Amino acid sequence: MGKQYADWGDRRHPCHWEAESEDAGFWMPERSEIVTQFFTRYLFFSLAVIYFSTLDAVPPVLFSIEQLLIALGVYFVVNTWFFRQALSGVSLTRIRSAMTADLIIVTLCVIHDPNPIPPSALAFLMVLLGNGMRYGMRLFAEVLGGAFLGMAISFAFRYRLGGFDVNAGDVFFGVFWVTLALYAYILMGRIEGQRRQLDYRSRFDALTGLLNRHGLLAAADSIFDKANTGVPATVLFADLNQFKAVNDRYGHGVGDRVLAEFAQIFSESAEMGVCGRWGGDEFVAILPQRDETAIRQIYERIEARTEAWSSSNGLPMAVSLGVSHAPRDGHDLMTLLSVADIHLYQSKSQRPDVADASPFYRNLIDEPKAT
Repeated sequence: MGKQYADWGDRRHPCHWEAESEDAGFWMPERSEIVTQFFTRYLFFSLAVIYFSTLDAVPPVLFSIEQLLIALGVYFVVNTWFFRQALSGVSLTRIRSAMTADLIIVTLCVIHDPNPIPPSALAFLMVLLGNGMRYGMRLFAEVLGGAFLGMAISFAFRYRLGGFDVNAGDVFFGVFWVTLALYAYILMGRIEGQRRQLDYRSRFDALTGLLNRHGLLAAADSIFDKANTGVPATVLFADLNQFKAVNDRYGHGVGDRVLAEFAQIFSESAEMGVCGRWGGDEFVAILPQRDETAIRQIYERIEARTEAWSSSNGLPMAVSLGVSHAPRDGHDLMTLLSVADIHLYQSKSQRPDVADASPFYRNLIDEPKAT
């Protein structure tokens, strides 16, 4: 929230939603990104085959050239299988498995590279950037550790079994590689922080701290999943009465204060569930299924706290509430809100006139507006 709301107290609500799963913490790639990544893998596979096929011999560490080409062929088959799996669905296990295959084959190539400064070691950076920058910091940290381990193993084999000597070029290459990898990790951390900030701003309302419309729809998609269309739930739709008159009489600063305070009341009264600001002076809560008695108790808590705050602050604030139930009234949020909206306006029409019921609204309407 901005500084102008800091003196209104802590706006962290118990009624909110955050995506939580075992796959949380990494970016979910689009299909086009998956195709691009595996195309890059095939490209580097082709370059490796061409590179090692043109050599007369490789250091006698583990494999001969023929055996190394067989290992590359196995990688091609394994990579193709991972590609087919990725097109059907992405998971952490599949990503890690493909990433491990990349690190293993690059390590083997570096071990058998006959050049004193192996150009094949640059493929570690491609594995690092290709996986880390595509899936977020969680996977970036894992692939960074894997790349460091692969580099250490490959150069240890080269120096111990391949007959290579450490020279100034090796030291420079190692320092350059480590510096570039760490620099990429730091930059990625900044990108991740900015992405999280943008994600928060896209899903949460800055004034109230509750979910905004986009966040509510995303949460509803998770709750009312197509594979679970019969999930029982209750949707509450709240609307502040005469809120436009509050803005007109007291100004938008006071109107913002009323909205922020009611958001606190609404979210705390609704207890367990998903709460958000639908727009303007409209608020929504998606709760586990509640019977009429429980709904009445929630509404009474909201009304009582709203009336108490209105009286103590001398600011008019009253609320109307509509209710709908899934799966009886619908299987998606828009349908359930339409039903709840009908019930809300039916409730409004059955209530006495708000201006007659509240002295604050009478004063709001009757008093001349200050100039």
